[in-house]
Amino acid sequence: MMSDLLLLLGLISIVALPIFAHLFFYDKIQNKDNQKILSFLSLIPGIVLMCGASFLSPTQTPIKSVECGVVKQYKTYKIRHRSTFERLAVVMDSSGYIRYFDFDETLPRLQSKQHVCFELYDRFKNKGLSESRIVKIISDK
Repeated sequence: MMSDLLLLLGLISIVALPIFAHLFFYDKIQNKDNQKILSFLSLIPGIVLMCGASFLSPTQTPIKSVECGVVKQYKTYKIRHRSTFERLAVVMDSSGYIRYFDFDETLPRLQSKQHVCFELYDRFKNKGLSESRIVKIISDK
């Protein structure tokens, strides 16, 4: 909360302070070099506030989860210019729903209808992730 407030104040002051300095102090300074320096010095408070906000913002470590399910299929998706990527469809034991996962290419390929437990980075528990990703296969049953 505090870091968000500092970030907002920093963004406002980066825009507002140079305008304020130009309107009120630019004409009163006779030396042209000091006029240029004033423009750059008016940016410093905003930069300091934004650096403080980035320092105070909490770092998020990704949370690993352990889930089990039955492998349904590998699904290949085609994207621009003939490049493709694959996802693994798994029917989850906990919910019964099908979920699609990215997986590491170094993991062994699994057979369809095989029950497996695995470690993953779940996108529902880690806000920064766009997709869930399987990291390690724990056991095959």
